[in-house]
Amino acid sequence: MSGAAWAPAVLCAALGLLLGLVPARVGRYAAMAFAVAWALVAGFDVATAALASMRYSTLTCWIVAAAVAGALYAPLAVRERATWMLACAAGVCVAWASLAPAASAPSPPVCLALALPAHWLAARGGGIAVRIGGAWLLAVALLMLVSTGSPALPGDLPDHLE
Repeated sequence: MSGAAWAPAVLCAALGLLLGLVPARVGRYAAMAFAVAWALVAGFDVATAALASMRYSTLTCWIVAAAVAGALYAPLAVRERATWMLACAAGVCVAWASLAPAASAPSPPVCLALALPAHWLAARGGGIAVRIGGAWLLAVALLMLVSTGSPALPGDLPDHLE
């Protein structure tokens, strides 16, 4: 899970699950906010050069992924208000991660692809399944945040890296 492609992928999956649990009108606006934020960051040359030079895109993606997955457990009123802000933050993070030299961040349609099955499942009484998937993503994001800050112990790295 330490590759640079995992953080935006987990973030996109968490956002798709969150968009599936909010009402359809909120989900549509949040999906548009995600796509606009992604396009703005990926489209401006000045921002592209500044963001590509920063090193913490993966860490930022893990932080936002934990926030988005945690929002699945917020009350509905809070979830509705926070969804578009989290979608904007996710769009910026995914676009930022795609600027990395070894980038393989997903594009906006791929990021939003999980929203339709999650909405279908939640509308038919399977919202708990969506939350269970979100719990797994939250656990992965939190574990990656904790393991990123901890020092490597002997035996954790290959011999040529110690």
